Amino acid sequence: MVDTQRPAGTPPIPSGTQVVLAVDDDEAVRRVAAENLRRLGFAVIEARDGSEAMRILGDPAQHVDLLFTDVRMPGPLSGPALAEAAVRQRPDLRVLLTSGNLQDVGPDAGQGRFPVLSKPYRRAQLAAAIEASLAAPPHT
Repeated sequence: MVDTQRPAGTPPIPSGTQVVLAVDDDEAVRRVAAENLRRLGFAVIEARDGSEAMRILGDPAQHVDLLFTDVRMPGPLSGPALAEAAVRQRPDLRVLLTSGNLQDVGPDAGQGRFPVLSKPYRRAQLAAAIEASLAAPPHT
């Protein structure tokens, strides 16, 4: 059966049980990302900032497979700081950062430690980046 929700050329990714925590302070950007993730077959939890994401991750009953977070966010936790805190709390968590300005992703922003998807991106690029992140070993 062909999945009419998946764009042609989009790599197959496991779906049905994976949960993505999508974090972005820009509500419109977060909603578009969440919708794209849902169309790819993922369950999605949305958070507006790092503090809200850490509350979600702090709930042991809440399953999360992948943290998908913007690099630049207001508040005490930028995307890379959130990623570091998240993997300390959940060592098996996979992480994918995203940024509209790759200059934001320097040595202080986790460069090299976590993969980064450049904005704007197409759904097929998101699917490939998510697939690679889920297949990668944990960031321990």
